[in-house]
Amino acid sequence: MSRPVALVHVGLMKTGTTYLQQLAIANREVLADQGVHFAGATWSRQVRAAQDLLDLDQHDPQVQALSAGAWDELVAEIRGRREGATLVSMEFLSFARRRALARVARDLHDVEVHVIVTVRDMTATIPAQWQTSVTSRRTHTWSEFQRGVQHSDGPLWAARALLGDTGVREFRRTQDVGRVLRVWGRLAPPERLTVVTVPLRRTEPDLLWRRFAEALGVDPAVPVEAPDETNPSLGFASAELVRRLNVALEGVLPWDYNRTVKAPLASRMLSARRGEERRPRLDGATAAFARDWNRRSRAAVAASGARVVGTLADLPVDPPAPDAAEPGELAPAELLAAARDAWRGLNNLVERRRRRVSKLLGAERPTPLGTEEPGWFDGDSAGDVDRAVTDLAGLTRTAIQLRRDVQELSESRDEAARR
Repeated sequence: MSRPVALVHVGLMKTGTTYLQQLAIANREVLADQGVHFAGATWSRQVRAAQDLLDLDQHDPQVQALSAGAWDELVAEIRGRREGATLVSMEFLSFARRRALARVARDLHDVEVHVIVTVRDMTATIPAQWQTSVTSRRTHTWSEFQRGVQHSDGPLWAARALLGDTGVREFRRTQDVGRVLRVWGRLAPPERLTVVTVPLRRTEPDLLWRRFAEALGVDPAVPVEAPDETNPSLGFASAELVRRLNVALEGVLPWDYNRTVKAPLASRMLSARRGEERRPRLDGATAAFARDWNRRSRAAVAASGARVVGTLADLPVDPPAPDAAEPGELAPAELLAAARDAWRGLNNLVERRRRRVSKLLGAERPTPLGTEEPGWFDGDSAGDVDRAVTDLAGLTRTAIQLRRDVQELSESRDEAARR
């Protein structure tokens, strides 16, 4: 009997992972016909497995309950499939260090593991990583994050991370190509280790998928259905507004945050503004660092012996233009424009959840709350921004509590129905 085969995609953060995952999910049958089976009934089972393996967010009771045993379930699925290969694609796996890999190696000792690492130009990745960290409850400013990135090289980076430099910690955790290749290279020898580069330019929208398909052993020419955009970026002002809201929401658990701030507010409400807002831009020192980091990543890929699908030219190393303009500070008017859309969106979310609670209680439809625009709507000062953040934090906490009420009432109703 043949050994089980696992294709483990441990793409670094912000390397097109969501796009690739959604394409794989949308085309499960196409991939299965090619001998590649996407693991889990839903992709969330892969997320929970990674959380279980790496002890991520285990201080949150909801996450802990949902992820308990998920890694063992994933291992059982991989080992139980004797035809074709099982695809696991979860960027959290790039966080793994030696201890976690020792468990992976032990649990998959009889599995032929192939590892695929996606990498991207740091010039594009650094701003995207800051935005992602902000929508994951971090509170470092864009300037602080850039300074942390610059401090991520040299002998003192680990000390800086331990002393609380979240920019250093976030960057080294999510963007250290050399570490990821060294760690996962312990599980997969060079002949089973593949690096896929994210195309530097988007002239061919499906080029990343075709490269990924080649790494999987799937015919890149097989037609696939394009997924909807599921991980839209934020403009500079919206990302900074969320960051300030994070400060005001200190102590909110990941489960509550993700289902009120990360998903509805950031991914749906504020992402719609990205065409109206400027992007965060690298300052000169960080741009130079990004090119140097690309150089180090190229060297790490070469040293690993991994097969490269794409080209290392996608990690440019030429010095940035010396006359590049430094990014300007955000004006209060930019933040208040985002805050107005956030306020309207959160009010609508609160009303929807209030109606859901009333329905579960069997009560009449509630009278809508007053939605009179607050005074800061017509403001233009830093103080108005502060007042906006305070109001938005209050709405957010109300929405979180209503969602908890919905969950508790739904569980009570389901339990009563089972009796």
